[in-house]
Amino acid sequence: MTAARSAGAVATAPPPRAAAATPILFSDHSCPFAHRVLALLEHLGAPVERRESPVGEKPDGLERYSWAKRIPLLVHGDLVLTESRVILEHLAEYHGFADAYPADLAARSLHRHAMAVVDRAIVPVIFGRKQADADDPLLADTLRALAVATATVAPRPCLLALHVAPMWQRARCWQPAGVVVRAVEAHSALCRWLDAVAELDCVMRTAPDRAAHLEDLARARQAGLLGPSQG
Repeated sequence: MTAARSAGAVATAPPPRAAAATPILFSDHSCPFAHRVLALLEHLGAPVERRESPVGEKPDGLERYSWAKRIPLLVHGDLVLTESRVILEHLAEYHGFADAYPADLAARSLHRHAMAVVDRAIVPVIFGRKQADADDPLLADTLRALAVATATVAPRPCLLALHVAPMWQRARCWQPAGVVVRAVEAHSALCRWLDAVAELDCVMRTAPDRAAHLEDLARARQAGLLGPSQG
């Protein structure tokens, strides 16, 4: 495997023969959910075949695996997955990524809980699918959970960091004065941690070029492929 492993590795079974092929990742050029996966694979030095489309469109061949044409979508041998968090965990286990989660059970549970509530409460606000203000109790609870989970972990590649970093990059880019950014900035330690993981090498190397990204979003919105706040 790779140099990303360290002591305390998660016990894993040998990779199934059906998953021996290089994974294929379907996404568009700027998908933050796919960015999570690409950052992990970049950190691990693991191969992936990318099948991408412009923002608002679907990559060729996606319909073979998903009638709903959801992205990101990972094909790994006979396995087809469409949830980015599950894709992260699958690839982390497959490649024996020792630092995926903390060794302590309680800390692992806090990381998994933070990942789940971020996708439920914060991501819809960043994408403009949900309205919230600074006093929103669900947003407050989510930031508290994230602050607790990150309080004792350095800003280094782990599944929690790679899960949230692409979303924080988009929040900083799309809505620099938005409710999520303002709410996070009120938690100074959490804000520093998020800024640091957003600048991890594997996250930066797999991030879309900012100018090209914004141009692609504008083109997709003008063509009616995205809502006014959607990325």
